[in-house]
Amino acid sequence: MATDSFKVRTGSAPAWTAFFAALLVVAPAIVPVASGSDSPGAQLRRIAVLTADVQDGRIGMVDEAVSFWNGSATGLGLGAAFADAEFVTPPKGLRPFENYAHQLSQLAGRLHSSAPGPEPPEALFAVEAEVVVLLSAQNLMPFAWPYGEDGRYFVAVPAGDAPENVVRNVIAHELGHVLGLKHLREPGVLMCQPCDTSRALSEGQPRFLPLTEADHERLRIFLGGTPP
Repeated sequence: MATDSFKVRTGSAPAWTAFFAALLVVAPAIVPVASGSDSPGAQLRRIAVLTADVQDGRIGMVDEAVSFWNGSATGLGLGAAFADAEFVTPPKGLRPFENYAHQLSQLAGRLHSSAPGPEPPEALFAVEAEVVVLLSAQNLMPFAWPYGEDGRYFVAVPAGDAPENVVRNVIAHELGHVLGLKHLREPGVLMCQPCDTSRALSEGQPRFLPLTEADHERLRIFLGGTPP
């Protein structure tokens, strides 16, 4: 299991830490899920966004992250990765999702890829999406966690007062794990571990940290079906 620490320094303000979290369990290999950008069988991963507040500003940041990844994929000649995110209101509320997110966040750094982890709630399987993004009310460790046996992911985004550019990059970072990307020991890129982007993300203009050629190659494998 991998965890990382995200640090943003703005002037004399204290460093932001633990906002850019990792995929809590690292898959042993990348499994291509589409045969090519023009393949009729190319799969758009559906994203369901869960939040208690329909005015939550993070909803728009999920949309921005989806656009970022779809633009990155099409720029490589691949098909889009995600369908448009949809806001979902579970019939039994968010408590099962928040409890599960808390359990996983508390285990950050202690779970191994061979361990099953906490049992996902039935409510999670009831959501009709390949990716469920919880905009949590808790200040927890963000993560992307696989569940089920069909390539589904549960992504948690913490509450808090981190700068908006940090939050949008946290979301994009976690969605990158959904697409098979791994951590890179380059502090100024999107899939960094650890991260130190004091100047890059302290600016008010919305932006995403850059991808690397290694990221592009993994996207080609994952989305395009290129043999590893």
